[in-house]
Amino acid sequence: MKRHPLAIIMVLILYIALATILVSCATEPPTTELDDGYYTNLFNYTPEDSMLGRGMNLGNFFEAPKTTQHAFGEGGWNGGVIASRDDFSRMYATGFKSVRIPARWSDHAAHTAPWTIDSAFLSRVKEVVDLALEENLVVVLNTHHYEEMMKDGRDKLAGHRERLKGIWAQLSDAFPIADYPADRLVFELLNEPNGTVGYDDWNAIIAELCTVIWTDAAATQTGRKIMVGTANWGGVPGLQRLELPAACTSENTIVTIHYYEPFHFTHQGAEWSDGASAWIGTRWLGTKAEQKPLTDLLDQVVSWNAKSGRGFEIFMGEFGVYTKYANPDDQKAWTAFIAREAERRKMSWAYWEYCAGFGAYDYQAGAWRPALLSALIPQN
Repeated sequence: MKRHPLAIIMVLILYIALATILVSCATEPPTTELDDGYYTNLFNYTPEDSMLGRGMNLGNFFEAPKTTQHAFGEGGWNGGVIASRDDFSRMYATGFKSVRIPARWSDHAAHTAPWTIDSAFLSRVKEVVDLALEENLVVVLNTHHYEEMMKDGRDKLAGHRERLKGIWAQLSDAFPIADYPADRLVFELLNEPNGTVGYDDWNAIIAELCTVIWTDAAATQTGRKIMVGTANWGGVPGLQRLELPAACTSENTIVTIHYYEPFHFTHQGAEWSDGASAWIGTRWLGTKAEQKPLTDLLDQVVSWNAKSGRGFEIFMGEFGVYTKYANPDDQKAWTAFIAREAERRKMSWAYWEYCAGFGAYDYQAGAWRPALLSALIPQN
């Protein structure tokens, strides 16, 4: 049977269209599967149930090295942004209850006793703490990036321990409880102990710093809440080796964990992480299989905290995804999932961080990044 040329052309077009659809379906990237409920207040979380509620890290403001070409290093790691009152009023108005302010005190303290902190740097950090408090945020102030302590080796560790004690003695004097009430300012002892500072070292350091803050500075710091993390980079597994002194109770101590699992997803392409370029393209779709190891870790925290004599407020002090290479939908889904699952377990949390590589706020656009904001602060 002879076919009409037009019919042949139509059949060819149909085949081409069908082939195009099949190829498109075969190459279409997978989409996230997270239940939309995670963008709502799924577990009826009330920030007032904890001291810190939902929080934000003022990351990359005061922990850049002193050698950075900016005053005190401020702005060196965040595109030149300098903290202002507007930042804190914006956080509070958006629904954040607390702000964590990391500071690299070790770059601004003398290397011999009494380890005097540079007065200009101390005054600037105090100014920023004051602004945050005036804008109704609860503040966590820490010692961040004390890298020499972690890297100099065991023969130098004793000296660094004395120096850290000296730093906290000065901070205790600088932030008296009469002016900085116990329910408004928390002292976080040391960010992510690692390297030379092993589990046993860290347990001993906690006890030393508790004495400095609560006993040696008793006139100014009686009742001050401290925050204690875990050795080996602040992760959940470190809880099993954490030993707190008897003086630490649920009334005066908050326990903090950091959460960046799966690390190859959250830190893909991160220039400071060895091998991270090979992780670029890692996806997190929110499947049940991907969710389980993450919730298993959080359940380990709950189990640890349920044991006799504990019952601490658990603060997820850092969690976030490096924005540069991550799929935006994956980043949004992971952030919402971790925030809601922390809330399910009545944890407080602080997103890492405000306006740099993980940033929830876009300074150039003058606006929150909508996807991240909707993941962090449910609108209903």
